[in-house]
Amino acid sequence: MKEICETLFCFWRKCCKFGNKKTSQVEYTKMLPKIREKRKTNTEFFSQPSKENLTLKFKEGDKSTTKLTIVEEEIIFPNKYLNLFESEPNFKFEFTKKNIISFFESEINDTTEYKTLINKDGFDIYIKESGSVFSSEFPMIKMFYKIPKSKFIKKDVNVKLIEQYMNVPEKRLSWDSAIRDYKIIERDKEKEEIYIAHYICKSPIMFVSERDVVDKRYDFYENDIYYDFSSSVKDDYIPLEENIVRMTDHCSMYKMYEEKDEFNFVSITQMDTKYKLPNAMLSYQLPLNYKKWYDSLINAINEEITQNEQIEMNEKSENSEQDEQSSERLTTSEHN
Repeated sequence: MKEICETLFCFWRKCCKFGNKKTSQVEYTKMLPKIREKRKTNTEFFSQPSKENLTLKFKEGDKSTTKLTIVEEEIIFPNKYLNLFESEPNFKFEFTKKNIISFFESEINDTTEYKTLINKDGFDIYIKESGSVFSSEFPMIKMFYKIPKSKFIKKDVNVKLIEQYMNVPEKRLSWDSAIRDYKIIERDKEKEEIYIAHYICKSPIMFVSERDVVDKRYDFYENDIYYDFSSSVKDDYIPLEENIVRMTDHCSMYKMYEEKDEFNFVSITQMDTKYKLPNAMLSYQLPLNYKKWYDSLINAINEEITQNEQIEMNEKSENSEQDEQSSERLTTSEHN
């Protein structure tokens, strides 16, 4: 999970138009082979098409499924959100929901390229030295963890509540001691689940600068599973601050889902923390940081539940006292 790796740095449409001519469904279908061929050679236009390029409007009564197919492949991020590597012509990954999920699941299910880093304290952590399509220079870290529901003092805790504590700035800053500041600086006008987030991570030891990262993020639910994808934007999206080193999030993604007696967390992270750690140190440090992070998250949720219950009890007590006083006044009035 990206947030935990941030902690580790210290030790690390309109109608589709061609020219001015509106293209009918039939004409568009005939043109698809040429379009696909052109897409291979003209990456500037086709590598990240906009929503307008992908959404077709058909005449009333048209029952073709072509429109649904095109909309499904809608590009999630606008070009301005892409970092330098993602903007290169030879970068072939397209940011659609389908591609993001497929990429994530393929990494999660990969048992050939990943090597076991450590299995400790309930964490199964693996490393792929060859990286990913997002970067071959930095390893990909994969993590599996489960939280028993019994860890929470109330039974109605769900994925939505946990996700809020992880992603809502006010809640996150209330419990994550590794984060000095966390802001959502921009949110997509059409899709609230797409936004730009800026994190500043504290330095826990002397002579190590604070780090920050500016990410584009896409949070969504699919089949009752919560997904979160992120990767860095260009460095000039937000000016660099003095004495802070900017990290590069090549690719981070996690999913969270609920089973009968537990919550499951699965993540992949490929981050340049600008602070190299040997695998031996990672094996030692990762479980410690993961456990501290999840324990703090659980404690924060339980504390709010306790506070809310106390507030509710106080309100009931006050209401009860008011009812008693009203009853006494009524009795006195009747006697008089």
